[in-house]
Amino acid sequence: MKKSSYNEKAKEWAEHLRTGKNLAHEYLEKPAMYKKLPNLKNKKILCVGCGSGEECDYLNKRGAKEIIGIDLSKELIKIARESYPNLKFEVMNMEEMNFSKGYFDFIYSSLAMHYVKDWAGVLKKIKNFLKKDGVFIFSTHHPALWGAEVNRSGGNTVKLLGYKKEVDPYRIEIFGDYLNVRKINDVWFGNMHVTYYNKPISIMFNEIKKSGFEIVDIVEPRTVMGCKKDDLQYYELHQRIPLFIIFELKKIK
Repeated sequence: MKKSSYNEKAKEWAEHLRTGKNLAHEYLEKPAMYKKLPNLKNKKILCVGCGSGEECDYLNKRGAKEIIGIDLSKELIKIARESYPNLKFEVMNMEEMNFSKGYFDFIYSSLAMHYVKDWAGVLKKIKNFLKKDGVFIFSTHHPALWGAEVNRSGGNTVKLLGYKKEVDPYRIEIFGDYLNVRKINDVWFGNMHVTYYNKPISIMFNEIKKSGFEIVDIVEPRTVMGCKKDDLQYYELHQRIPLFIIFELKKIK
C-alpha cells in the first residue's frame, strides 16, 4: 500500500466509509464479513488493517472483552482514537506486528491482505497470536476482477480479463493477467494513489495451507438485496462477477 496516500487522504477515506455510500463495502463486503462472525462475547480480538476504526467499534458492540486495532497509517489511527476513545489502536505494520503467543480468540482483517506480496510471514504471525481453535477471517481482492486490465477515461472504466483472437492475420491480444503475482499501482476515487498485489486463488490457497491453518470456508460474496434500490446495475454486476473473496481459517494446533 502507499502509506503516504492513506495519511494524506485519511479524513476523506474515513468520511467515504462513514457515509454509507461506498457500495462495495455497504452491500457486498461488510454484509458477508459480518455474517461470518463467530460469537464474540468476552473474546479478545485483533483487527488487522483497522483503518479509521469503524469495524472495531462494530466488533466491540458484539460483546468483545478486548479489541486492539492496528494500521500502518498514523493519520487513520489518529482518527480512530478520536472517534472511539474506549478502544485501543496502534500504528503497526502487519508484517512486523508483535503480540503474545496465544493471546487472541479471534482475528479479523478487512481488505488489507492484498497490500502484502507474500502472505507466509503474516499468516505465521497471526496463527501464533491465536489461541488453539482460534479463528481468523479476512477479505481480499478477488483476482478474477482485480487481475483484469483497467482502462479509465473521462470518468468511464473498462475492465477486461480475457483475449481477442484474429484469424487473418493470426494474432492474439491478451487483456489482464490472472495467473501471475503482480504489483499493481492504481488510483482510487480519482486522486488516491495505492499499490497492491494481485495473485491467483491457487497461490492464496497454497500460502494458507503452508501456514498450518485449516480452511473452514471460502466465500465469494454477492451484492445483497438492499443494493437494488440504490444501484440496480451495481447489484446485477456483482451477482455475476466477484469483487472480493473471504477466507475463514482456524488454528487447529
